[in-house]
Amino acid sequence: MKTLEEFIHLLEIHGADRNKWPDELRQDIESLLAEDESAFSIFNEYALLEHRLDEIVVPEFPNLEQRVLNQELPARAQSITDQLLNWLIPTENLTMRLWRPAMAACLPLVFGIVLGNFYSFGVNSEIDELDYWDDELALLAMSAIPESEAP
Repeated sequence: MKTLEEFIHLLEIHGADRNKWPDELRQDIESLLAEDESAFSIFNEYALLEHRLDEIVVPEFPNLEQRVLNQELPARAQSITDQLLNWLIPTENLTMRLWRPAMAACLPLVFGIVLGNFYSFGVNSEIDELDYWDDELALLAMSAIPESEAP
């Protein structure tokens, strides 16, 4: 032990019981305690603290282990994947197991119908009759027979 900080660190790790100290450091620690009065007073404080901590009686808790093991756990938050799988393949009863996969198989069809009803995707279903009158008049003008040629 070269410094007081190393000695305090050793006391915090191994305690004030001399039998728990590492064998290779025990001689150095004993010489430090004999030479340094502050190290000896710190050692006495740690020994007193350990003695007082050993005197504290832990109260009895009857059946504590059983109460802890038998308690209800809080509901676990499920991820979206778990919720989807639980919805598709329920564990409750047989009727729920039958209709949910069929309903899930119909979801793309329903989605397609809804999407097709709301969006035209470039196909214009509204016809404006006035747009075609110009074309029709142009065709009539080209195909009109002059009156002089009429029989």
